[in-house]
Amino acid sequence: MMPPEQTCEQQLEALRKEFEEFAYIVSHDLKAPLRAINNLSAWIGEDLGENQEPEVQNNLQLLQNRTQRMERMINGLLEYSRVSRQDLEVQEVSVEAMVQRLAGAFPQSQTLEVHPSHLPTFKTYAKKLETVFQQLLQNAVTFNEQETPEAWIEAQEQADAFVFKVRDNGIGIPAEAQPKVFNIFFTVQPKDRHETLGVGLAITRKIIQFVGGSISVQSTPGHGTDFMFTWPKTI
Repeated sequence: MMPPEQTCEQQLEALRKEFEEFAYIVSHDLKAPLRAINNLSAWIGEDLGENQEPEVQNNLQLLQNRTQRMERMINGLLEYSRVSRQDLEVQEVSVEAMVQRLAGAFPQSQTLEVHPSHLPTFKTYAKKLETVFQQLLQNAVTFNEQETPEAWIEAQEQADAFVFKVRDNGIGIPAEAQPKVFNIFFTVQPKDRHETLGVGLAITRKIIQFVGGSISVQSTPGHGTDFMFTWPKTI
């Protein structure tokens, strides 16, 4: 007997589960050899002692840095794959209190001044919304050359959703890079200049799409970046 034909929605759900399983398996299978390479390079450095040639020392450090970055990329891929399966608890959220708390959690070396305006209190996936704001505020701090990084957060209420806007005073994003910033592992700045993986904005977009919203970016290099996203009023 032939199995019943799957609907488009069922096929998409099957593909989603297949991707999640693939990402989980790949991440765990890759971590072990990466850690072995990292450990071996450290042991080689110890065996060579303090009288290493500068070039050898630099190459060993480069090897360790690259394996550690690869492990962080794997962790990012795993987090990306889990968006639809975790942090599903619905709670009442004061968005203003949330962004103030997130800004206050940055270390002293990464201070951020936030300016909230007309932010709502409502019930939603609290942890998911927090992750979105955390990533956007981190972006405002990481890609910023001002003495005091700042972010302006505001919201407009629509019939069935809130439209949030996060504007910063950072270095901005070139026009040609803006369509790519939500792609996983894409980075505007060279990785040796900013130690970023290009995962945060990809996770941000996936969360927003999961709840049924959308996100866009507008930016002029040297004049900051505006992120705008919609978030449903009810889940």
